[in-house]
Amino acid sequence: MQKNWSKFCSLLKSCKTKLSYQGLRLASLALMLMMSTGYAMADAGSSAITGAVGTFKGYIDPVRNLLYVIAAVVSIIGAFNVFYKMNNGDQDVKKTIMMTIGGCAALVAMAVALPKFFGY
Repeated sequence: MQKNWSKFCSLLKSCKTKLSYQGLRLASLALMLMMSTGYAMADAGSSAITGAVGTFKGYIDPVRNLLYVIAAVVSIIGAFNVFYKMNNGDQDVKKTIMMTIGGCAALVAMAVALPKFFGY
């Protein structure tokens, strides 16, 4: 470790003697310009993310309503499916009922959890 550090220091001293003060000023000016543009770009990215969050929050209510509508359609189709299976005497009526109720419950749970998941 000590060897590497001494090599680094000797390399730095040799480079320092080769560089002029004008070159050092030019390098520091270039570094400051790069740092200031990076900050400006970060500020622009921050405002873009804030705008995207605001736009996304506007879609939460329509998506929630869409999930409720899909749950209603699933329940109606499931009810017809159960009715036909009961009339035909199929043995898997309970399974169809449970799948319909499970699908509706999952969609309603997603509609309720969506705003809480995204902090709305």
